[in-house]
Amino acid sequence: MIQGGDPKGDGTGNATLRDLGQDSDDEYTIKGEFIANGDNDNTLKHERGVISMARSDYSSYSSSLATEGYNSASCQFFITTEDSESSLDGLYAAFGKVTEGMDVVDKIANVEVETREEQTDSSSDLTQDRPVDPPVITSIRVETYGVNYGMPETKEPFDLNSWYMSQMYGY
Repeated sequence: MIQGGDPKGDGTGNATLRDLGQDSDDEYTIKGEFIANGDNDNTLKHERGVISMARSDYSSYSSSLATEGYNSASCQFFITTEDSESSLDGLYAAFGKVTEGMDVVDKIANVEVETREEQTDSSSDLTQDRPVDPPVITSIRVETYGVNYGMPETKEPFDLNSWYMSQMYGY
């Protein structure tokens, strides 16, 4: 898969209410629309070319935080470059599909990357690949087939650091 949409470029960025035309730089997230989060209407499978919302996963900290991760999507997205073995189905909000330009997606998937190992709080190593020369989408066309989906229901982002401090030190 390829992932994009992060305004910070480091995997931690969220959209702001200003992006929705409001007079605020506060970040926001949206409710995850997929089966594991109680939305049984989204049955789009993660096959090649499907576009889906990226989100956080806080369950390694506590299973009670699954819903916080489910509702943490903002502006980041991913496009599947191969059919998924259903490990994503029902756990991520698939919302569209590339209908033209899959050759461009394939080119992005094959750019030169640098790999680095990163230590996490759960004491496991994560491999993070980042493009040496990050590609930038300069134009895109979205076809909604006349449907107006309106503004998303926004939520205040979950603050993992505050949660962690409250668990460890009672703050």
